[in-house]
Amino acid sequence: MTPHNPFDLSGKVALITGSTQGIGAATARVLAQAGARVVISSRKADDCEHVAQTLRDEGLRAEARACHIGRMEDIAEMAAHLQATHGGLDILVNNAVMSPWRTIEDIDVGLFTKAIDVNLRGYWFLSVEAAKLMKPRGGGSIVNISSLSAWHPEKMLSLYGTLKTALIGMSRVFALEYGEFGIRANTVLPGVIETRLAKAFDGEARERILKKTPVHRLGQPEEIGYAVLYLSSPAGAFVSGASLAVDGGMSISMI
Repeated sequence: MTPHNPFDLSGKVALITGSTQGIGAATARVLAQAGARVVISSRKADDCEHVAQTLRDEGLRAEARACHIGRMEDIAEMAAHLQATHGGLDILVNNAVMSPWRTIEDIDVGLFTKAIDVNLRGYWFLSVEAAKLMKPRGGGSIVNISSLSAWHPEKMLSLYGTLKTALIGMSRVFALEYGEFGIRANTVLPGVIETRLAKAFDGEARERILKKTPVHRLGQPEEIGYAVLYLSSPAGAFVSGASLAVDGGMSISMI
């Protein structure tokens, strides 16, 4: 007999927002490699199709669907598409984000509102629609991608950190309210990951980061994907309402 693979996602449908680059794209690839049909989603349709085609060229199951989660009409259209095309949804990874680099006093009402629309309101209402799609299927997994900034705030990223902290609370309340339907909600808190943003660090800044990271390296985008895979698969079936730091130990070195 072939041993059961607790990380198998065969037959599952997974929506990953902000998945045309960085952590989102890597997570989509990891979930697709585990057998899921992934929906690549971001604001620009052409970028979504490019990533989806790349995965299909690798023999993986992927489709493109543009969605700006800061727009309620886009969320409604995404939910309708998932119902009509797949009969529901099994996994939602909330990853799309905007991260304004401003002092607290330089954040005006317009920017504040826009950040909330994307970084919190979008996550919330897309998760509500996802839960509706998951209920008839007997359950599902919602994973919110937060940040180590939720625990250890940084200057110039005050609004970003505030909303990433809110995601921890959001995961917990969704886990509580939807648990009876077999729906789990968890939060992943990445440390400093080797993405396009990290490439902007100069040598001195990079060395400071490495000194704060016990494993003395930056994380790879797919390592966030592996954490999401665990939380979305049968392997993580008894994990809900949790916050998982994937940061090379940086959070403990900053205490």
